[in-house]
Amino acid sequence: MKKIFWQPLFLCVSVFILISCHQNSNSTESSGSNPYSSGILDSLFNDAVIKKDIPGAVAYIIRDGNVVYENAFGWRNIEKEVPMEANDIFRMASMTKGLTAVSVLQLCQRGLISLDDELSKYISEFRNPQVLVKILPDSSWVARPSKSEITIRQLLTHTSGIGYGFMDEKYNSLLIKEGISEGFEDDNRTSLENIQKLAKIPLLCDPGEKYIYSMSYDVLGVVIENVSGLRYDQYVTKNILQPLGMNESYFIVPEEERFRLVSIYQKDEGGNGLEPTAYPDTAYPVIETRRYFSAGGDLCSTAQDYARFVQMLLNKGTLDNVRVLGERYVEMMLARQTTLAEDGTYQGFAAWVVNSRGDARGPMPEGSYGFGGFWDTYSWADPDKNMVAVLLLQMYPGDEINIHQKFQSIVYGVIDDL
Repeated sequence: MKKIFWQPLFLCVSVFILISCHQNSNSTESSGSNPYSSGILDSLFNDAVIKKDIPGAVAYIIRDGNVVYENAFGWRNIEKEVPMEANDIFRMASMTKGLTAVSVLQLCQRGLISLDDELSKYISEFRNPQVLVKILPDSSWVARPSKSEITIRQLLTHTSGIGYGFMDEKYNSLLIKEGISEGFEDDNRTSLENIQKLAKIPLLCDPGEKYIYSMSYDVLGVVIENVSGLRYDQYVTKNILQPLGMNESYFIVPEEERFRLVSIYQKDEGGNGLEPTAYPDTAYPVIETRRYFSAGGDLCSTAQDYARFVQMLLNKGTLDNVRVLGERYVEMMLARQTTLAEDGTYQGFAAWVVNSRGDARGPMPEGSYGFGGFWDTYSWADPDKNMVAVLLLQMYPGDEINIHQKFQSIVYGVIDDL
């Protein structure tokens, strides 16, 4: 692309016109204190909606405990022409994992779990795990004994050797053969029944050997159930959602609130428009008969609600004078937990955390941390700026136009003026 050099005054006028022309009638009024700065954010999403790159989005930013930006763009449902609202409900997918990590740490601080306990202490079927050597044509396998047992800490850091089928075709063949669900389920299995099946198949590597993003958090959900005596969704509701006032976060969305559940889209075959996602398992938030609640992916929430969870971590375990987790346990959650090689971030418990290399690349400073989800949801906290940002979409595949990164880059350009 050729570079065009503009006179400064003309550039300012052009930017103002661009922002004004692209204000989408479906979006709510920005709450930012500086109209120019908030308008740059508005323009990012309005442009993406107009170009049919995304169906819609909700963006939400808190700084110093105050909401400095909140806006909704595009459509909750394109076919019905229902505009997005700021309090709409999104499938959070892997952003559920943050709540699971906090749940495990709550049990640790109550003396009910040790992070270096062997998993088989809580789920006996995982005793003496096997490691995959090869998969045969009929999807049976050859395996060898593992060098060690899986620990709770390894589950929390995705170093257990367990995998995810959607990220590994060969591993997926094992899950299919054994009828193992990775979440978003609509049958009558329980979490325990599902994880007992998972325990039968071999690991992809010895525990602690490498980072493999995985179903480890679904396993932790069963640990939480076995230790607490509560079903996973009930434990999280009682010990995290209710204390934090996350009153619009659900594992099964109530019938009277289902109109707010956002539809999921994908780019169409030509790449010029949007169509409903072809991914089949999207109805789980409204299936009332479910007994399997994925600790790795089943939470539904709003931008405002999830920001309360991230703000609690930023506040070192408290929100509105309610302590959810001890300060030291928050520090542990966000500390580097493995000696494995890292790039711009390291792995804490559920969260990715920016390291010095990531700091140099920018714009997030070292110590910032966040969570992301399968259905195109994203959030982070920046302790230096005392800021929480949440960006929620519903697409699969997601972030094909790098809108998360664009949002992040603009936020750091305007945050001091919002």
